[in-house]
Amino acid sequence: MTVVFIAMGAGVALLLWAAFAFNAIVKAHNRVNESWSGVDVQLKRRHDLVPSLLQTVEAYAAHERAVVNAVADAWETASSSSGRRGRQAAEYELSEAIADARVLAERYPDLRASQEFHRLQAQLAEVEGEIQYARRIYNSNVQIFNDRVRGFPGSILRRFGGLRAMGYFELTTVWRSATRSQAAADESRAAAA
Repeated sequence: MTVVFIAMGAGVALLLWAAFAFNAIVKAHNRVNESWSGVDVQLKRRHDLVPSLLQTVEAYAAHERAVVNAVADAWETASSSSGRRGRQAAEYELSEAIADARVLAERYPDLRASQEFHRLQAQLAEVEGEIQYARRIYNSNVQIFNDRVRGFPGSILRRFGGLRAMGYFELTTVWRSATRSQAAADESRAAAA
């Protein structure tokens, strides 16, 4: 009789331990999703600034259609992209296009002196910082989640919830020099001609 109670007690303890471990995995998964929404909000804030940037650049550098079109195309792709992996690639392309637009200010003194362009530059720099901050929080939560689902007992329990390890969101800020961008612009003009 005592053996039965010990076995039942051990079974209950094992069941409780598995339940707490599974709940910890679910909680970590929810934190990843919550922190992704923080990244998404900051990316959308950047998307909201791009039309103003396009208008300002077009007003001062109307004949730079290749750069303006590249920013517009990258913005459209990034705005409509979905999924974390597809979003990462689209956002990187947008970062590169914005960097090309920033370089225009070095070649156009009127654009560089524009108050609107300075305001947009400051807002973009602020948003870039917020994106990096939100990305660090997201990646930290992904690391915690991945540690739980790859470790024991998570590697066994994750199958019950259909959970799998997640990837990090990498997005580096692109800064270009005027020389490199001028060469790229010359290449795109030559290709268009």
